[in-house]
Amino acid sequence: MKSKLGISKQLFIAFSIVNLSVTLFSMLLGYLIYNYAIEKGWLTLDSLQEDWTNFHFIDWIWMSAVILCGCLISLVIGMHLAKRFILPINFLAEAAKKISQGDLSARAYDNRIHSAEMSELLHNFNDMAQKLEVSVQNAQVWNAAIAHELRTPITILQGRLQGIIDGVFKPDEILFKSLLNQVEGLSHLVEDLRTISLVENQQLRLNYELLDFKSVIEKVLKAFEDRLEQANLKPELDLTTTPVFCDRRRIEQVLIALIDNAIRYSNAGKLKISSEVVSENWILKIEDEGPGIATEFQDDLFKPFFRLEESRNKEFGGTGLGLAVVHAIVVALKGSIHYSNHGSKSTFTIKILMDK
Repeated sequence: MKSKLGISKQLFIAFSIVNLSVTLFSMLLGYLIYNYAIEKGWLTLDSLQEDWTNFHFIDWIWMSAVILCGCLISLVIGMHLAKRFILPINFLAEAAKKISQGDLSARAYDNRIHSAEMSELLHNFNDMAQKLEVSVQNAQVWNAAIAHELRTPITILQGRLQGIIDGVFKPDEILFKSLLNQVEGLSHLVEDLRTISLVENQQLRLNYELLDFKSVIEKVLKAFEDRLEQANLKPELDLTTTPVFCDRRRIEQVLIALIDNAIRYSNAGKLKISSEVVSENWILKIEDEGPGIATEFQDDLFKPFFRLEESRNKEFGGTGLGLAVVHAIVVALKGSIHYSNHGSKSTFTIKILMDK
């Protein structure tokens, strides 16, 4: 593979070639012209020894030939160099025009060897165009998914409120609680979308502090006490006493989402929550009794609006954003999250580097 020289090096080489070529042509043309003139008798050696300030017509011929050859050499090398720089710019301009007209698949492809700067520019432009295309496609998917999620609660709210106005529904406490549940669902959806958006734009603010994780998990479990009892889930803790350097609010948000996920979808039995420190990594595991998620669906588990079972999700009222939010927060904490299932056990493993 040919190496790619920088523009400054190419200009230096081009000017050096022009200078060397003109110098060599000057010497060669001078020798040929003066030798020919002496042979034809137009010029003698004695006349060359006279006052050098008096130009002979042969001198003018030599100077004119040197200037002409120098211009031709400079023109040829300059056009070649300009073409080498202008071609990739034309490819970029054409691709940019297509993208501005809506063809986001347009790319600036050129297989010829250019300068290192031009090659990097082409690569960066294509990379930017690729990310733009993916971003627009994701935005379209997100818009459709968000519209789908908003349609049901808004339809319910509109229908119930219109029914109250028309006298179809009696405005009692049960109805108001139902409407409030729909509003709370919309509020959770908006907050989840906001969290994911902040993480993707690297604007999520984190307040790190040393935490006693046991107190954090006990607080979250206390909030879920009634629901855990209804789901016949018994928490079992095995926690390290080592403090973890983390954002309290965000780690609580992660725990709430994972425990809520276990309550919704896991079988009755133990809900084991353990933590340990391994090689400066704080590792949190949340394990339930399954039934677990099939291998073919695990790659999409942390994608927004992913639903394994549409009907089941509707039954429990999920939006498909819970695990996506968990993944976004863990990534913002410079950590990683992994799902695995062994037999009937289903385990979420979070790993966060303690050394900040």
